[in-house]
Amino acid sequence: MNDPALWRPVAFQRRLLLVALVAAQTLAGLWLFAQSLPDQAGTWPSSAALAVFGVLFAWIGVGFWTAVFGFVVLRFGGDPWSLSEQHAARTTEAMDLAPTAVIMPIYHEPVQRTLAGLKAIFRDLEQTGRSKAVDFYVLSDSRDPEVWLEEQAACTRLREELGAHQRLFYRRRTINQNYKSGNIADFLRRWGRQYRYMVVLDADSLLSADCITRLIDLMESRPQAGIIQTTPRLGRAETRFARLQQFANRCYGRLYSAGLASIQLGEATYWGHNAIIRTEPFMRHCGLRKLRGPGLFRGPVLSHDFIEAALMGRAGYEVWLEPSISGSFEESPPTLEDDLVRDRRWCRGNLQHLWLLATLSRLRLAHRMALLTGILSYLASPLWLLFLGLSGYVALAGPESAPALPGVLANADTATDKGMLLVSITALLLFGPRLLALTDQTLAKRTGKFGGMPRLCASTLTETLAALALAPIRMFAHTLFVIRALFNLTVGWQGQNRTNNSSPATRLRQFGLPVLMASVTLGLIQWQIPVLTPWALPVTLPVLLAPVLTGWLNRQPAGQNWLLTPEDHQSPAVIDRARNTTGCDKPWQRLSWVEQIVLSPAYARTCGRDLRVATGRKQQTLQRLVEICALNGQSALNNREMSLICSHPAALEALHLRVWQTCASGPWQQALTRMVEGLETSTGQHLTSIPHYSEEVQWIDAAS
Repeated sequence: MNDPALWRPVAFQRRLLLVALVAAQTLAGLWLFAQSLPDQAGTWPSSAALAVFGVLFAWIGVGFWTAVFGFVVLRFGGDPWSLSEQHAARTTEAMDLAPTAVIMPIYHEPVQRTLAGLKAIFRDLEQTGRSKAVDFYVLSDSRDPEVWLEEQAACTRLREELGAHQRLFYRRRTINQNYKSGNIADFLRRWGRQYRYMVVLDADSLLSADCITRLIDLMESRPQAGIIQTTPRLGRAETRFARLQQFANRCYGRLYSAGLASIQLGEATYWGHNAIIRTEPFMRHCGLRKLRGPGLFRGPVLSHDFIEAALMGRAGYEVWLEPSISGSFEESPPTLEDDLVRDRRWCRGNLQHLWLLATLSRLRLAHRMALLTGILSYLASPLWLLFLGLSGYVALAGPESAPALPGVLANADTATDKGMLLVSITALLLFGPRLLALTDQTLAKRTGKFGGMPRLCASTLTETLAALALAPIRMFAHTLFVIRALFNLTVGWQGQNRTNNSSPATRLRQFGLPVLMASVTLGLIQWQIPVLTPWALPVTLPVLLAPVLTGWLNRQPAGQNWLLTPEDHQSPAVIDRARNTTGCDKPWQRLSWVEQIVLSPAYARTCGRDLRVATGRKQQTLQRLVEICALNGQSALNNREMSLICSHPAALEALHLRVWQTCASGPWQQALTRMVEGLETSTGQHLTSIPHYSEEVQWIDAAS
């Protein structure tokens, strides 16, 4: 295909077909809904219910028809207009890759697990013999010195273990502006011009060597491409909740990603990770300024990825989603609580896009629709609650002819034929993609990878029932998130939990307010409108049971055969590498990282990062902090103050000497005692007391 823009008329035709299908389905649904409304309902309640129903019916229709598009594309052997089909894999395995940076922004992540994944990627890429031009950067925004000191030490050891002294780098920002997008921008200002491309990872990302090399080769073959986004597969799930997410991703996600890619083509969206970016146009066109609107619409952009894709498209570059590129993996949050914590941040970020839609000019229509879709993914929850309330109000107007409404379990004796037909169509839109996915997996002869056809059907039924139970919980939670965002209540920025550490108290804090809302709602319905109680139970009962249900989902299943996926059938090499990689532990387990850095002469000499000599007021501040810490211990300083000392070699060395000089008493006495006990265990030698510093230096250096 000589003309790279030939895909545009094809994309226009496909989007026009999608709009026509969704519009026809929505108009038919509105007609059926209007016909099933009781005459006594009145004008404004009926009109409001119709309007909200139309938005929601179109919303679920978009998902259904996207899956249909994906099913058709996969049945015909793939999309001939996809980037992968237009540019076949090159046979230049021996050729060096273009200069590429693999960057991993992190913030208070589990250090050993995260770097084990990065090590697996490095090793996998190293085996290809094409990795010389690929550098790795760990970009930390961590503020707790216990975390970032471990990150720094682990990266140092990993660099030595891999022999990657000029290819693996660690940097920690001391000023955390603009969250993840600001971290990446800081990297680009410093090193971006050295690289033609950058591959962006999350802390839980795993990319195989074949995936990375394919992405780079596609970029080389397609100069018009600004971003190429892979479709990450979920892996390494351990809890029941994570395995539910992993099964849904692996069984149904194939249809959705293929359909989405076929509709978007070269105007796809960027998901913020597991993607490759052309650095020069990204630096020139995709900078994000702080919002200057009122309330919610002021400050840094939280959900930056969709906006960056839109800005890349506005600059004339293509953004592609390529589901056919395998070897891209990530992890699901292990618990529903962690999933909702992430959603709370995303909800605020997506709602900010309302301001950007109104203020950014010359965005392509496809990217505007993607931004609108992201907004509706959270506004849909309060709209569903509003629709259920209007449905109950309308049903009261004519109890003998109460409509069979989507989302409400209507009584067949009182439902009209048109209402029942509407319920059937709604069920098809909601559950049709699952049936299509089962059909696709069967026709593709992939059922064996899910444990066989009977087990695949059982797993699908289990996941569907769980999704039905979790949907009301998400609806109440997302509604609260939208309210918090609209009232501009602060959303904390915290690291993503990667392992299950949920407790009953955590669940109670997370779901206390939704449980209270559901209890009040059910109580009022039973008191005022008892005839609607059976309709309200399917919505409110899962929310009332949320702490118990999530407690069960947060635990690991008895065996790994629960909800089997292809990765359980045959684990990819990069996942095996990450699973089998042992992290680098502290030399002395009995000490915290701060204690180890301060007490160890070897670390005190090497761990300071800021080579500038502090002068003036900063020097006075450091001297004061060193004195406070030496006399009163680490707990006397906050994270920022302790990080300031640990970042300056002179201050760290001064604290190191002061602590050893006052080792006979004070809060550091216990740490020194634990250090000596650990050294005695590791060396087999026995000390009757803590020796003088000059004698201890040589002994500790030898032991370390």
